Amino acid sequence: MLTSYTQVKQAIRNRRKIRVARARTTTTLRDVIRNTARELFARAGYESVSLRRIGAEVGCSPMAMYRHYASKEDLLISICEETFEQMLQTIDREAGRPGTPLERLRACVSTVIDFHLGHPNHFKVTFMTEIPPGPAAQRKVAMGQRVLDRLRTGVRECAEAKGLDIDVERATQMLRIGMHGYVSLQIITRKACPMGDTEQLKHELIATLTRQFE
Repeated sequence: MLTSYTQVKQAIRNRRKIRVARARTTTTLRDVIRNTARELFARAGYESVSLRRIGAEVGCSPMAMYRHYASKEDLLISICEETFEQMLQTIDREAGRPGTPLERLRACVSTVIDFHLGHPNHFKVTFMTEIPPGPAAQRKVAMGQRVLDRLRTGVRECAEAKGLDIDVERATQMLRIGMHGYVSLQIITRKACPMGDTEQLKHELIATLTRQFE
């Protein structure tokens, strides 16, 4: 039985060391730092979490932290980069499946939504954390453009298949707004304000966003 504050703190440290040690058996320390930071940023907010706090959670010194990430902003961009890479891999796995341009576009949108809902902390940190204008923000925009390019291609193929003269960029941004709105409501408010049959709602949203291509 723990009888002192010191013993309690030591027990917490030991549990952290065990957790980090287990994580390191399959990932690098850089990965462990990024994963830990993502959880802390999502739970406490980016502005409230320091590199020192992340290092204490991981169990490494400030110097070790700076060897892997030059700054907290650099760490945030690394989290965003990982999110976009995983999204692209997920989208590209679906892109090769047979179907009409509209079926492929709808499957792509559904895949992106499901990815976000399956990785809520990725979404919170990547899409709901403000980055001030500058090189870091530009890096994030460039990474996000690769995902948008997949949607643009799908929109363009649908328009060409139907012989439609549309604003491809506007249609792409409408898809993006619809997806992010649905996902953010699901992640942030669904416990306090249930949305009913969310899977049916998702399909109806996608159908509405892409109805012009039917």
